[in-house]
Amino acid sequence: MVKNILLAPGTLLDDKWLIIDLIGTGGMGEVYSARQLNLNRDVAIKVISDEFLQSLADDESEKEKILQRFRREVQTMSQVRHPNLLQTFDYGQTSITKEGVEVHLEYIVMEYVPGATLRFTMSEEGFRVNEQQIKFWIINFFLPVLDGVQALHNSGIVHRDLKPENVLMDGNIPKIADFGLARSCRLKPITQSVDIQGTMNYMPSEQFIDF
Repeated sequence: MVKNILLAPGTLLDDKWLIIDLIGTGGMGEVYSARQLNLNRDVAIKVISDEFLQSLADDESEKEKILQRFRREVQTMSQVRHPNLLQTFDYGQTSITKEGVEVHLEYIVMEYVPGATLRFTMSEEGFRVNEQQIKFWIINFFLPVLDGVQALHNSGIVHRDLKPENVLMDGNIPKIADFGLARSCRLKPITQSVDIQGTMNYMPSEQFIDF
């Protein structure tokens, strides 16, 4: 949990999304479970945390780059549909009043997946020489993830941060999520700084090159 979450349970966002609970935090965002009132369905809502934006108050160019990356995630996720990719439902900008101060926020509404991540299908001891267990994992989890990756690549999209923690499990169905670092040949590139983006242990060598 973060010390001061942006959206408290019970908050009604844009008269449509009823915030239920905080379900995750990342380097720059918070993810909430919510209820879409007009369609009566559960969704997940990702917002850029106010605390993170405040930390960039003295660097407007960096702040704008972060917001561009957030909007890029929406555009990227909306380009392709596949059963092994997390579905995007909506995107919005709004303002809320928090402690007497008006706070602007941007958010993505996504498919809600209540399960764990692909990491939890992987034994810490590995599969050793259990051939049946290896076959089961490859057929039921690994190959579907590859199908999702192929769908991305067919649409000209490179995820750039693919790892077990970014694959959500909808029952036994893996769904690739978190497209904040994705790059698409259909979209104008965001100006890059010299820092390396991604997760070191899962980065291919060509990702270290500014291509």
